[in-house]
Amino acid sequence: MTATQPTKSQQLERAEKFLVSLHQRISKDTGAKAELKRALSGEERHLRNIYHLVLPYLGEVEWQQDVWILVAALSAYYPQDIRPEQRNFGFSCRNIDPSNDSGGADRRFRALLDTSLTDIRSPLTNLVRQMKSKGVRVDYPQLLVDLLQWEHSHQYIQDRWARTFWGAAPPDKGDLTNSTAEPSNLTN
Repeated sequence: MTATQPTKSQQLERAEKFLVSLHQRISKDTGAKAELKRALSGEERHLRNIYHLVLPYLGEVEWQQDVWILVAALSAYYPQDIRPEQRNFGFSCRNIDPSNDSGGADRRFRALLDTSLTDIRSPLTNLVRQMKSKGVRVDYPQLLVDLLQWEHSHQYIQDRWARTFWGAAPPDKGDLTNSTAEPSNLTN
């Protein structure tokens, strides 16, 4: 990594701080929560309406604001403790239907892995809606950090999620966010 690229732990710390600050700001503001939830539609007018809520907490982050905004809106739609289990999104998807009886989670997850970052809002939102209905936890800071690297040429995020989803590693050790090596060059 170059000196200007933050480490993985710094990225997670920054994402966690962003989400905690945002949630403290909106904790008693039902109007702000509603604005964030409406932003999940992806409509430009709804996205503009939440800039005043999100942008002050981004600070110097100017790149990939849409990813930060998406995760902020998802965390307002399905609020929970920040960093509940420190697991990647593949683990959360696997827990929608652990027995995989319906096949729906598998089908949606496969489609998500093949989705570009520009088109990820809808399938990701649909999966989080399912997670909310089933009480499945989401590690939003990890989701945010992963999405920021979604279009990496090695697709190591998609690989990690897939390994976790299909149970290639034990859920108590192999899915922890620090357990999988990443490419040393994190630029696209």
